[in-house]
Formats: sequence, C-alpha cells, structure tokens
Amino acid sequence: MKYYKLFLFCIFSFVINCKSANTISNTQIIESTENAVIIDVNAKNPEYIAIHQLLFRGFPNSSQTIPLINTSETETQKKFPEYFKDFFQENRYKSFITSSTKNSNGSYRIIINLKAIRLDLEQNSIIRKFGY
Repeated sequence: MKYYKLFLFCIFSFVINCKSANTISNTQIIESTENAVIIDVNAKNPEYIAIHQLLFRGFPNSSQTIPLINTSETETQKKFPEYFKDFFQENRYKSFITSSTKNSNGSYRIIINLKAIRLDLEQNSIIRKFGY
C-alpha cells in the first residue's frame, strides 16, 4: 500500500510538472492602442504567431483582450477557405506587420497595424463593423 501511494504521488507530480504540448509561444504586450499592437514574441515563426493570436485569441492585459474574430477558428476557416489560404499560406498576413525586429534576448518585437487588419477583415466580410 505504501508503494502504491508513492507511485500515485510520483505520477501526479509528473503530470502537474509537464508542460502542455500545445504551448505555441511566449508573448508579452509592450503597448496597445486602437491603431497598433506592439508585442514581444519568443517563437519560431513570431509574425505568424502574433497575427494568429490577435485574430483568434486576443492579447490578455491589453486593449485587444477580445480576438478580432469572435467565432470558432475552425468554423471561420471552413466558412472562408479562400481568404485564409491567401492570408496564411500566401503570407498576406505579413502586409499587416509594420515592423519586426529581433531583440537581444532572441525574441522579436512586432508591431501590428490593427486598424488595417480590422478593415481588411470587414471588407472581406469575415467580421462586421462595430455596432453594425
């Protein structure tokens, strides 16, 4: 019985200390206004991660806590496949990155033109205008 409890404790400790495989990146908001978001991203593909998080998850502790696209990511991409194919696979999302520079710690400082990306989503009927 003693070994059984020890075994359960070890398994429990292991599960608690494991990091999630779904962790994409570490992002830190530097500044957020109605026109732009400045973030530091520590990831392999920082520009993609920053835009993807802005669209489907938002940034906690910023003026953009709510994602630009409120519906399910999968549902939205199925509803507008051509738009998202062009946007992500053809790297059109990079046109909304105002600046991307590498920091001394290896992360990237990215500035996203929030106004332009919101307008593009509205013009392509992905989202509706506020109050519409």
